[in-house]
Amino acid sequence: MEDFAALLEESLKKRKNIEPGSQHIAKITRKAKDFVFIQTIQEKIRGVVAAEEFVGLEKEVEPGAEIQVFFLEESSGDYLFTYCLQGDEITASRMELSITNDLPILGQVGANVNGGWEVKLGDHTGFCPASQFEPIYKGEDLQGKKFRFVVTDLDKKRILLSQRKIADKEKEARKEILKSEWKVGSFVTVTVSSIQKSGIQANLEGLSAFIPATEATYSRNVNLETQFNLGQTLKAKILELDWTSNRIILSVKDFLKDPWSLRLPFKEGDILEGTVDSIKPFGLFVKLTDEFHGLVPNRETGTTPKQSLATEFSPGKKVKVFVMEVNPEKRQISLSIGRAKDTEERMEFQKYLVSDEESHSTSSFGLLLKKSLEKK
Repeated sequence: MEDFAALLEESLKKRKNIEPGSQHIAKITRKAKDFVFIQTIQEKIRGVVAAEEFVGLEKEVEPGAEIQVFFLEESSGDYLFTYCLQGDEITASRMELSITNDLPILGQVGANVNGGWEVKLGDHTGFCPASQFEPIYKGEDLQGKKFRFVVTDLDKKRILLSQRKIADKEKEARKEILKSEWKVGSFVTVTVSSIQKSGIQANLEGLSAFIPATEATYSRNVNLETQFNLGQTLKAKILELDWTSNRIILSVKDFLKDPWSLRLPFKEGDILEGTVDSIKPFGLFVKLTDEFHGLVPNRETGTTPKQSLATEFSPGKKVKVFVMEVNPEKRQISLSIGRAKDTEERMEFQKYLVSDEESHSTSSFGLLLKKSLEKK
């Protein structure tokens, strides 16, 4: 008798701790055709979730997995929970629970009207203002897409919804888990969500991350839209991780071929044609290839000390440069325009010497060139 009384008291305690709309973490114990069987972690209450709620998820849930659920009601001794209400499960009383407990409801976006979108919720139609969608969806055509919403207001005229509120809440919960999993140097998988000149915005398990242009490719000043596609999956390394400001900076260079690790297409002493990339107070940056740029210090530009580089050079101008030094460790290339000119003149003079020896005479041009080189 005492055992029965203890069990009854324990059962009553559980019922007090589980109110309609209450949120719980539960473990999946078994899957059947119509139901997924669960047990809450803290209260040890066994219940069921409609199997249809898990159809179409990105990741299939299996026995042993932990999920977030909401208690709905007790029916014939069974505890009914929901992962995300949908279809016939959506009733007026349960939409009230969504207002008070942020219970998620699956809806399909319809027409774009009055600064927002109509949303189909089973047999009901709601409205979600454009401002209540995550910023990443701004300007996108959302018609036909499905999202998880919460009800923010409910009256006889219409049902107001928010996708942003539930997304922000899920991000915060996800962040708490990821804080213990991620650190600077961790490798992750992301999806490209937008491409700008400054870099790539990426989706990292529901969180926003950024790949600067300098960390997306070894080439400089390239159009990233020609190298990446929206929705593309990339492997990346975490460079910066600040949970306070929600700043996540990534790099994909570890998964690209490093041009400095390959055989370089030039060597010290070579004369190359390059393009002026930018003009700095200390010299010129010259583009040799998409992957390699070098610096021509002021003293090697062939101009006088008082002469402004901008009067002689401009971005895009073709120039001949002499490779003075290649430093693979620092990834630096030192160039000279003056030495390239001198070297070419000497080579030109050598050609005339060979020609003149054959003819046993020195041309007037050869004499002028020789005097010029002697002066230098």
